[in-house]
Amino acid sequence: MKRVNNIYNNIVTYSNISDVFSILIKNINNKKYLYNYIKYKNCFIMDILERLYNNNYIFSKYNIFLIKDKKYRIIMSECISDKLVNYFISYYILILNLGCLIDSTVATRKNKGCEYAYKLFNKYICKLCINNIYVLKIDIKKYFYNINHDKLKNMLEKKFKDKECLNLIYQVIDSTDSSYINDEITSIVNKEIDRLNKLNISNKEKNIKIEELKSIPLYKNGIGLSIGCLTNQILANFYLHDIDIYIKEKLKCKYYIRYMDDLVLLNKDKGKLNRWFKDIESKLNNIDLEINHKSNIYRLNIGVSFLGYTYKVNNNKIIIKYNKKTISKINRRLKYLKKYNYNKYILSLNSYKGYFKRSNTKLKRYL
Repeated sequence: MKRVNNIYNNIVTYSNISDVFSILIKNINNKKYLYNYIKYKNCFIMDILERLYNNNYIFSKYNIFLIKDKKYRIIMSECISDKLVNYFISYYILILNLGCLIDSTVATRKNKGCEYAYKLFNKYICKLCINNIYVLKIDIKKYFYNINHDKLKNMLEKKFKDKECLNLIYQVIDSTDSSYINDEITSIVNKEIDRLNKLNISNKEKNIKIEELKSIPLYKNGIGLSIGCLTNQILANFYLHDIDIYIKEKLKCKYYIRYMDDLVLLNKDKGKLNRWFKDIESKLNNIDLEINHKSNIYRLNIGVSFLGYTYKVNNNKIIIKYNKKTISKINRRLKYLKKYNYNKYILSLNSYKGYFKRSNTKLKRYL
């Protein structure tokens, strides 16, 4: 396959940076934070453009913080300039030139995502004629924390010949090698543990939360991508491309869906799924990834969870139930958006309506 070359100077333009700036401001809720950037847009863009053109753009430190919703997670937020450059990398380097991903790889891709995954899942159930369907679910342990930088770079070098593009992407990949990141994570985790110890809650609840905090990994040198960056979401999706090809072309699995690090294979032959399970685990180990203990083979007439729903086949119907734990999360999200970003609130409200409408769907809708 011919590698992409000589694109950097053609894409580093005012028009392209301005376009991704327009996309970026739509995705930031705190418009007060953006005020000066919008007010001095031309100066801001020209500064970034000059640094990109001269190949001396340097990313700043991440703002690292802890998310407590549902489960503890570390998120790394970027300054506006870095976000803009990451959007530029994503839209004008990666998305335009990584069109090799298979159709059933659905995360962070235009016209796909969760909605497309649901359609595929229902379509596959119907094609397998309902009875005795087994589902192999594979979840990768601490996926973002275990992506090998050198292996990812080797994959990118097979797609890109342009050194300037690669060097810019490599800055993002290697950013987790900075020593301050593990220091920040350790400090944040310890502060939250101290806060929990002062709370008037049961020891059982306290210990569960503390153990969850202690399970948050630190980054190893040359291993792991930051969580919260658009470029890294696309790169993480790309990292499993060879696994996708192996499953579709070598294992000949017709009914396969991958949403980032969640792999789902459907078949009527449980023995075949067991063999595939071992083969896929071996392939993942070759790229330094481990399968989570939650990975298993499930029988669809008993029930299987898939992207926020529980699917079950009963009396020639696909019964789909929403996850009740998401109700409080949705309410908090809508309350926040209604206060700070009403336009996004309306969009999210319609989206959540679609989420609930999908529940308890009959088979004939998909025939």
